[in-house]
Amino acid sequence: MRLWSAQLALPVHAWLPLGLAALAPLVLVAVIVPVSRRRGRGIATVLALRTVVVLAIGFAMLATIASIAVVHTGLGELAKRHTQEVRTLADVVERNPLGLSGGDAQFRLTLVRAKDPNFGFVAAGTDGCRSICLLAFAEREVDVRELKSKLIAAWPERADAPITISVGGHPYLLIAMPIQDISGKPRSSVVIGVKAQSLADQAARTTWLLLAMSYALLVIVGWTSWQQVSHSLTKRIEAINTQLSRGIADESHESFEVAGHELRVLADSVSAYIKRTLEEKSSSDERHKKLVELSPDAVLMCVDTRIRSVNPAAIALAGAKAKTDLVMSPIDQFLTFDEGRRESDKAGALRPGTFKRLDGTVRHVEVAEVTDSSSGELVRQFLVRDITHRRAREAALAHRAEHDSLTGLVNRARFEASLGEMLASTRAPKNPNDERHVVAVYIDLDGFKPVNDTYGHAAGDAVLVAVADRLRESTRATDVIARLGGDEFAVLLEVRDLAEVRIVATRMLDAIRKKIETEDAVVSVGASLGIASTRTHGRSGAGSDEPPMSAAELLKAADAAMYAAKSTGGDGYRVSGIEDQSPPGQTDVSFPALV
Repeated sequence: MRLWSAQLALPVHAWLPLGLAALAPLVLVAVIVPVSRRRGRGIATVLALRTVVVLAIGFAMLATIASIAVVHTGLGELAKRHTQEVRTLADVVERNPLGLSGGDAQFRLTLVRAKDPNFGFVAAGTDGCRSICLLAFAEREVDVRELKSKLIAAWPERADAPITISVGGHPYLLIAMPIQDISGKPRSSVVIGVKAQSLADQAARTTWLLLAMSYALLVIVGWTSWQQVSHSLTKRIEAINTQLSRGIADESHESFEVAGHELRVLADSVSAYIKRTLEEKSSSDERHKKLVELSPDAVLMCVDTRIRSVNPAAIALAGAKAKTDLVMSPIDQFLTFDEGRRESDKAGALRPGTFKRLDGTVRHVEVAEVTDSSSGELVRQFLVRDITHRRAREAALAHRAEHDSLTGLVNRARFEASLGEMLASTRAPKNPNDERHVVAVYIDLDGFKPVNDTYGHAAGDAVLVAVADRLRESTRATDVIARLGGDEFAVLLEVRDLAEVRIVATRMLDAIRKKIETEDAVVSVGASLGIASTRTHGRSGAGSDEPPMSAAELLKAADAAMYAAKSTGGDGYRVSGIEDQSPPGQTDVSFPALV
């Protein structure tokens, strides 16, 4: 017979105690462990919880099995109690010549359903209630659409296989009986849905009762176990720890007599170990040598300035094949400390330096040095750690913090810092014949947005990369080029004559106007340039009565000049503080944005 209870949809209040029983071990661990740690009783808690957790798991399984057994037994009794009524109803329909098509079939079903209040509904039908499906049910208790869909999905195939369904949140036991035709073959069947809510409630009560008993037993067992372990095992382990920490073998075992054989054996083993350790005079040099051999860092031991001993990691760091390639070589041949190293540095402190390998390559290292001259000779031991990869990662991070990830140009922060440094350098007294002026060129691309909107961001990125490359080609290596954001760029120069700036500006405009090939099209853009310099504003710093021009003021002036150039149609430049004109020969500032 099928395990009906596995299909019974128990209500929430029936599953809740089962969940609490399963969570009992976690609750105990969460509550007891922190308290026991604060009191220094961790070992006692672990041993006690081991017993409690095993019992809690067993109680959870017992509660689950008991709940299923209650439902299983109840469903079996319900099936036996009402099977005869289903058989009688099937015989009545079977004797009717018209079967389910007869006019009184629906009436018969209604009478049977009204006969017993435990009958939630009565159904009769063929082809799993798909072809013909007659229903009799209480209007207020059952939703006919839900009931019919549940019956079609779970229609019993035979009388000895009753199953359960849930309709409207209430469980029902389906008891079926086939209806045979004249030839004796089953042609249809009738099904009675018996209310099984009382079984679910009984299972919940049983589970709650078992849960209460389980928790009471868990508290008693857990508290008893914890008390026993805490007052016996903990004290004895503390005594053993005392022997280990003091390095004294305690001949007296009075404190272990009551505890049991296991602790007595443990105490004897500890005492024997301490005695054996104190009596043995094993060489500490041998143990140190093993540690040095296994060290992942290079270790070089020198007498005065000559290498006398190295470990395998040092051989690998130097790129040597054997120890003989390094032994008796001067340490200065390989190891060089960075500038700023002081002889008074604390011994053992890590100091940066470089290590030159036999093949000539140089690695960045950190070195700890230990010096000993007690034997009359200067013995120096170097612990060398290779940090080349770490330095490379740090350099990459530093570069990323000051450069644009797309174009590789410096970002706004680095550009403004460079501008401030350049302005500060030009303020120092100089030879009047060698006076230099700081120039900021603010660049905004014309026609970039149509490229982005028409061909997408990939094409826009390609344009920005191409413009960055052309700006590099159009300027000197000493000039600072930055991408300030979006399609805005800036160039920082030092010049003696403003005419140099006009030449550079014209060269940059010509380079930017050239067509750019992307994956999807060939496009072209222009640029509006705003130029501002300390000279055009009469505040070069050297010999000027006015206060020096700040970086923010110079950038603001260049930005304003750029907007002035863009307001006249773009594709040209404007010098701040001077009524400027477009580059020579340019009469039409418009340009085709896309080609």
